[in-house]
Amino acid sequence: MVAYLFKIVGLGLLDALALAACILFGLDANFIFAGSVATGILLLNWLAFSRRSYPFRYLVPGLFFLAAMVVYPIIYTTYIALTNYSTGHILTKQQSIEQFTQREYAPPQLRHFAFTAFLNQHGMLTAVLLRSKEKEFVVFRDGHWEPVEGHELVDEDGDSTVDRLDGWTRMERRDLGAYIGELQTLRVPFEDGWLRMATLTEFRLFLPCYVYDPTQDILVDQQTGNVYRPVKGQFTTGDGEVLDPGWMEYVGFRNFIRLVTTPRYRGPFLRVFLWTVEWALFTVLVSFVLGLALAILLNDPKMRVRKVYRSLVIIPWVLPSFISILVWKGFFNTEFGLFNQLLRSWFGIAVPWLVESFWARFSLILMNVWLTYPYMMVVSLGALQSIPDELHEAARVDGATPWQRFQRITLPLLMISIAPLLVGSFATTFNNFNVVWLLTEGGPVVRIGEPAGATDILISYAYKLAFLGTRGNEMALSSAVAVVIFLVILTISAVSFRYTRVLEKVSRGL
Repeated sequence: MVAYLFKIVGLGLLDALALAACILFGLDANFIFAGSVATGILLLNWLAFSRRSYPFRYLVPGLFFLAAMVVYPIIYTTYIALTNYSTGHILTKQQSIEQFTQREYAPPQLRHFAFTAFLNQHGMLTAVLLRSKEKEFVVFRDGHWEPVEGHELVDEDGDSTVDRLDGWTRMERRDLGAYIGELQTLRVPFEDGWLRMATLTEFRLFLPCYVYDPTQDILVDQQTGNVYRPVKGQFTTGDGEVLDPGWMEYVGFRNFIRLVTTPRYRGPFLRVFLWTVEWALFTVLVSFVLGLALAILLNDPKMRVRKVYRSLVIIPWVLPSFISILVWKGFFNTEFGLFNQLLRSWFGIAVPWLVESFWARFSLILMNVWLTYPYMMVVSLGALQSIPDELHEAARVDGATPWQRFQRITLPLLMISIAPLLVGSFATTFNNFNVVWLLTEGGPVVRIGEPAGATDILISYAYKLAFLGTRGNEMALSSAVAVVIFLVILTISAVSFRYTRVLEKVSRGL
């Protein structure tokens, strides 16, 4: 009973918080968030109180994190890839229209209003008295104004200057600096525009540069008369003049088409794509071969001090990778690195490790193999020890050579356990941003002005498009690259796991 009451009280408080959040989201017009919170809290109550939901109580936490950490990022990235979200196209259309309609200009015939500010008894700015030859009125802090009639104006010293307004005290000019921020943000709707502080002594009338007509969906420049219509997320005139900022809108597969048709992106994208496949394939293949060879050696019971060798060999895996990468970067330094110092002393040559494209790629693969081969050795060693010795003994009795035993027994049985890990290792290497960025940052440069360097892989290329673009940030195009990465990994994984099932059938026949 105590546990049941505790559950009711706890869920009651949580429901109250969720209801408050839904109301706040609804008032702010965030109906998607309001609906998500409402759906989540209803699901939680159903799981807590319904007997039919008992089996799902153990599945929902995992499904929640799967949806939040995997499904939602995939859906959102795909959504961004189908839009024009980039520098100059971040706002909504309504926000973009507000940006333009708030721009202002001073008309040729200036309207001047002298002002006097008034403070209440707490020293807060309360009202401003504006005066011109034709008009005199009182402006309040929220921007609305009233005719001076009906307000009490008091000139205490007879100098024709109002000292008190409705009991509020006139602000001295020497105190203006303390309130200038509030005065500058004060906008007073007046006639076709607004009044705002222009100098320390007066307000002026300003008119909006652009007027939006919602019936025709056009923006009109009041100074030039140009008419702007919405074209591809920007207001554009008939002769091609565009206004910034634009707005985000759905563009379909235009970003994917740009990747393969636009010369600026097609060449770098294809080059980076091929290098990414080569980088992942060579790294996994070489590290697997090296790790398997060491595992076979260290699995031999006749080898002495095997435990010592195993401990030494896994050192690259134990050390933090970012420290190892920075150490290797020092080794590869062309002028002062350890490798070139040894090559100069032994052979009188120096290799441009991180300067030329070929050697930079070679350096990356070499360093990544050093980082990953201990993992391959450990998993291969475990898989080797799971293979029954009777199979090798029977093959040896039948006259099979060591190579035949390895080819016909060891490798097929090994691949049943190792193949999924190789797929995972390929996917990790395919997206190994840290190694590339810490060692080369995608360099060296292939062509001036191109965002992609010689060692950029797809994920680092996407990062550069999103955050380091010379022509602005191309977040939508970067998301399109991310979607391509996801599809490639998904396809390779599907094919690889299908191959794994074939290996399992082979193992049953042994």
